[in-house]
Amino acid sequence: MLNLSIRALSYYIPKGRMTNEEVVDLFAEKYFQHLPVEDLEQLVYGSKRKLDFLEIQTRSCSVSYSEESSVQMATKVAKEAIIKAGLSVQDIDLLLFVGVCNPFREPSYSIILAHEIGMTAGNYYDINDTCNGFLKAMELASLYIHSGKYRNILIVTSENPLELLEASQFSGKVRNLEEADYKMNLLFAGAGAAAMVLTADNGEKSVQYYGEQRNNTDWELSLYVSPKISMPAARFDEMDFMSWADGRGIAANVIRDMPGFVYEFLDENHIRKDSIDYIFSHQLGRNITNSLLNKLEVRTDKVFPVNTFPENGNMGSANIPIGLCIAEEQGLLGKGDSILLLGSACGLTYAAAYIVW
Repeated sequence: MLNLSIRALSYYIPKGRMTNEEVVDLFAEKYFQHLPVEDLEQLVYGSKRKLDFLEIQTRSCSVSYSEESSVQMATKVAKEAIIKAGLSVQDIDLLLFVGVCNPFREPSYSIILAHEIGMTAGNYYDINDTCNGFLKAMELASLYIHSGKYRNILIVTSENPLELLEASQFSGKVRNLEEADYKMNLLFAGAGAAAMVLTADNGEKSVQYYGEQRNNTDWELSLYVSPKISMPAARFDEMDFMSWADGRGIAANVIRDMPGFVYEFLDENHIRKDSIDYIFSHQLGRNITNSLLNKLEVRTDKVFPVNTFPENGNMGSANIPIGLCIAEEQGLLGKGDSILLLGSACGLTYAAAYIVW
């Protein structure tokens, strides 16, 4: 058992929105203008149809990076979560930063964030478990708290993919339509930040169980890398893009493997499926989410209270905590409600956490 309590939650979604048409046209103009006219028209038309099918309408983005940068969003949610917890920044013993779109290699993001919020004591470091990072950090928090090493742990994520892409001034090329499809995975990416303060279990908002499943066989289904680095797979010898994803392969793997993982997690922890009040799932589009819930034989309207994907897109590691924050803000969660958090990440990895509110 994790035996944690969520003492406070905070989130921020930037004000900007990009429509499907805007983001497809942006990618077409920046990366694909050299394709034959017929191919380019087919690419633009097909991409917009695909996005409509997945039920994404807009994705969140910063109106101004001088006001809604990744660091500014992270600082905002971190400070708010500490205040909501009734603590001071000096009460935080450990700050864990998670996030797929981490722009820092040296120093770590957590060091910069600790400086921005005024931490002068305690520990801080980054972890990278891609879109499962927030859930993995909850497990680490449990290990630290119950070892007696730390009392109050702050987890923060901040995802701002377009800021990172634009700042790189990167301009990759594609050779054909098939390659273009693999290199457009950022069409789904949205921006957002979230923070959570965790303490030892006090009987409220109790995080009780955590489980994960990992499989490295299909590690190359999604990549977010520095261009032209040496890759341990011949197919990527000439890859000049920052991001690459086989969307069909990812969807097939998640739909095939994740339901079994969830059933095993429920069985191992003696959780009855019909006792679960709400499920918060990492969101990649209606095909994956609905297929997963159908295989779990649960009613979408009953257990899936907040769907951030149509308006905000895939906010990476911030998806699940932001959904939880919004549900709390809307008064949907009551004392004693049972909540299942389900994460999936490329690699491929799956994670689950069980909370009694």
